[in-house]
Amino acid sequence: MSDRSWRIFFAIVALIILSGAVFSLVQSRTTYKELMGDQIHDIQKIDHITIEKRGSSYGENRIKITDPATIERIMNSFSDAKLWRTDNYPGGTDYWIWINVEYKPFQIHYTEPDIIRISPNRGIHKKYTWSYRITNGYDKSIIEDLFEEE
Repeated sequence: MSDRSWRIFFAIVALIILSGAVFSLVQSRTTYKELMGDQIHDIQKIDHITIEKRGSSYGENRIKITDPATIERIMNSFSDAKLWRTDNYPGGTDYWIWINVEYKPFQIHYTEPDIIRISPNRGIHKKYTWSYRITNGYDKSIIEDLFEEE
C-alpha cells in the first residue's frame, strides 16, 4: 500500500474510535427526569414510599411514608439531579428507597455521598444496570430529616 493509502486508513480508524468515544460520553450523561420519565408519569399515583437506612439490623431504620406532601418533596428532590455514569462505588450510608406507583414498585439505591442506582421491577433496560454519580449536588437532608423525626 502506498503512503497515501495508509494515511486514509489511519484517518478512517481514528474517526471510528473518536465517534465511539463521543457516543460513550453522550451515553454516560443523563438526568433523573430522563431516566425515570418512563417510570413515573404522575407523582399523585404514588401510593407510598418506604425508605430503609442500611447498616443496621433489618427493619430497625425503616420508614413508610404515605403523606402526599412528603412524597412530593422526596420526588422533587431527585427530579433536578444530573447524573454521570460511574463504575466507582464508594462506601457510605446506604438508603434503599422503594416507591410504589400504582402497585408497581421500583427501587432507588442511594449511597452517600452521591451515588444512585435505580432498579425497576418491570423490564430491565441497560440504563438501569449502571450506577450514577449525582453531579449537581443532592440535598440528602430531606431523607436524613425523616429518620431524625422518628
